[in-house]
Amino acid sequence: MRVKLSSIVTLVLALGLWVGLGAGAAWSADKPLVLRYAAQGAPKGVRAEAVKWWASEIEKRSQGKVQIKFFWSGALLKPGDAMEGIGARTADLGGAWGIYHPAKTPLWTVGDPPFSHDDPYVGLATMREMFKSYKPLIDELAKYNVKVLAPFVTGMTQLGTTKKEVFVPADTEGMKIRFAGGQWAKFWKSVNAVPIKLTQGEVYEALMRGTADATQSYFFILEAYKHWDVIKYYSVINAGELCSYGLAINLQLYNSFSPELKKVFNEVSAEFVDRYAKGLIDVRKKVIPLGEKKGMKFLSLNQEQRAKWLAAAKPFMDAWAKAMDEKGLPGTKTQQTFLSLADKYKKQVESKGYPWGK
Repeated sequence: MRVKLSSIVTLVLALGLWVGLGAGAAWSADKPLVLRYAAQGAPKGVRAEAVKWWASEIEKRSQGKVQIKFFWSGALLKPGDAMEGIGARTADLGGAWGIYHPAKTPLWTVGDPPFSHDDPYVGLATMREMFKSYKPLIDELAKYNVKVLAPFVTGMTQLGTTKKEVFVPADTEGMKIRFAGGQWAKFWKSVNAVPIKLTQGEVYEALMRGTADATQSYFFILEAYKHWDVIKYYSVINAGELCSYGLAINLQLYNSFSPELKKVFNEVSAEFVDRYAKGLIDVRKKVIPLGEKKGMKFLSLNQEQRAKWLAAAKPFMDAWAKAMDEKGLPGTKTQQTFLSLADKYKKQVESKGYPWGK
């Protein structure tokens, strides 16, 4: 009796998944493993679309043996509870946020200081490699029974203002600026601006009423929150981004997977980074002409102006490494690793372009 090769491959994959998953994963050969994904945001936007692609590829490449069930908008876990919730298996996987608990995962914040890099792909590729090979960072999350499969980033930080053009830090003196967390409040104070704390949902009204003069911004925010209605000038300062969050999975669950299934998750997660980075870069191309139609003016910096931002930010880069070293952590080594990898990927982009082409 002849048996089709495709049938044999399917059977081998199914058996491999079954052996690897074990009883703890609640999976059987005739029933797919359904994993609960805790998403803190809404099911729209660049990151959400990339995550939905990731889930569909996991399902396809596992031949339907694994399915992802989404719980959007914090329905299963709130951002501050996400990492430990995934570690405790309240959710099987989802978005985990280091920025909400920097004391627990301090090394994870290595890419967060202002102006640590200036390209979203560079930040994503750097963090992807660190979570693949930099043991101190991997071990930091393993303590909470969590593994980061792929990093998330916010996209490059820009500055949107209502009344005044901003080209250098001195231009922000006295301005009330909505800051984005991490060391940004200290940064704005250091250049004599006034940092104010607002959620993204509160920014529109604050800019409209004048209780805020400016906001740290990302290109996708202009469309998602309609900030282009209240922002007049948009300084493209490319001031780094928040990197301390990512797509995480319960470590014990991941370790129960067969080698075949781990390969599926690892390969799709690696590809996710490029797809997500492309989305962040493409949204800039889309939003600028739309913003200009709304009356916005986009301001680019020359080298001399950018150098002044970098000089203002350097003390905060140095302070991050020093603070980690004083805690007995490999702060300097971790930052040097991040910056070395960022430089590698930046040069790669300059010489070869992005992995996906133009």
